[in-house]
Amino acid sequence: MTESAGYPRFRWFVLVALVVITAAHSMVMIGPAPFMGIIAQELGISLGRATGYFMGIFNLFAALSCVAGGAICDRFGITKTFFLGLVLMTVPSLALPLWGHSFGSILTLRILQGCGVGPIMAVAAPVAALWFPRHERGIVLGLQGTSVALGIAIGFVAGPAAFAATGSWQAAMAWLTVLCFVGLALNAVVSFGSTAPGDSGEVPAGETIPTGGHDFKLACRQPVTWVGMFIVFSLSWTLAAFNDLTPAYLAIEPPIGVGHGTMTAGKLMMMFQVAFMVGSAVTGFVMERVFGRRARPVIAIGFCLFGILSVASLARGVASDVPTLIPLLAAAGFFQAWIVPNAMAFVSLHYPAHITGKVVGLWMGTGLFGGTCGVIAGAAALHHTGNYEVSILFVGAASFVGLALSLFLKPPVLASVEPVLQAEY
Repeated sequence: MTESAGYPRFRWFVLVALVVITAAHSMVMIGPAPFMGIIAQELGISLGRATGYFMGIFNLFAALSCVAGGAICDRFGITKTFFLGLVLMTVPSLALPLWGHSFGSILTLRILQGCGVGPIMAVAAPVAALWFPRHERGIVLGLQGTSVALGIAIGFVAGPAAFAATGSWQAAMAWLTVLCFVGLALNAVVSFGSTAPGDSGEVPAGETIPTGGHDFKLACRQPVTWVGMFIVFSLSWTLAAFNDLTPAYLAIEPPIGVGHGTMTAGKLMMMFQVAFMVGSAVTGFVMERVFGRRARPVIAIGFCLFGILSVASLARGVASDVPTLIPLLAAAGFFQAWIVPNAMAFVSLHYPAHITGKVVGLWMGTGLFGGTCGVIAGAAALHHTGNYEVSILFVGAASFVGLALSLFLKPPVLASVEPVLQAEY
């Protein structure tokens, strides 16, 4: 009997739904980034303040809702969590053309969008743990990481294209919800499909899901649970700061930016995201085939190389030279993609399936405060210095903090987890 026996083929449709819904959430998340200069001008505020409020505070509420989303997923299930997240992202986005013309209304709608992003981020590891055998979980979460980059890449290109067609960044944001409606349709099919093996109790031998009510408390007493949380904190700092600050840096005219313009900056960031997609797709196989399901070395490599490449690619002399910038941006995106999928795979492999939502919610939610800190710190540095250099150095520093933390990522010792899970390190 193969390790996949007992897992329905319907799991691949669930994976498609996960990929599409994750891409939809990434489009909404990154949507305003190419328009920061326009938004700041319309509202009469500095670029740093616009970035801090509309990207930084968004990340804060995404973090809070991710913590809650993990508990919601474990309590009410995957499809209800997806539905909640999609509605909270879609409705405020559609409202932007009508009500998104003042500071307070835009901030309120962005906060609501952030509350929708968080629950979706908490669902990936439960999907892997409940629907897929252990040898496929790293690959599943790698593909989910690919969909994060896919959504961001589409957002970087589709947003400016919609703006060019409509003349309104608010209308462009509304158009970015098209994929949310596709996600709602796919989620409806999943809700009426077959039951996940982890939910039905029909998991094959060797995949038994423990039922101890104390498992999450036990997990919280494990040092590695907190190590993982701070790894995601560091990663979120680099991810949010890089994606939120770089498009404007590449687009805005010197001396603040490098002057490539909005469309070129969007295309350059799309290349970064394409490389991120390739890295996400590859990393599951790398962890499975090369490192024997050990997440620690893959995460360490990702942090190290992204830290070096991100700082090198955004140095002003390099960033102004497109032929030199493209391969460095691509390499940075490829290796940054190795971190989140393997952190989530670590959870799905080494924690009981019925608490993966809570653990991922804790990691991604609390960790996403790193994204908030990264964007706000970068925006503050931009506001006070008038350039992006310090913000870029913050990204590199956070990457090397993550590298140091990843060296302590060892499987937890949970009494109710199958012994085989503890052996694979």
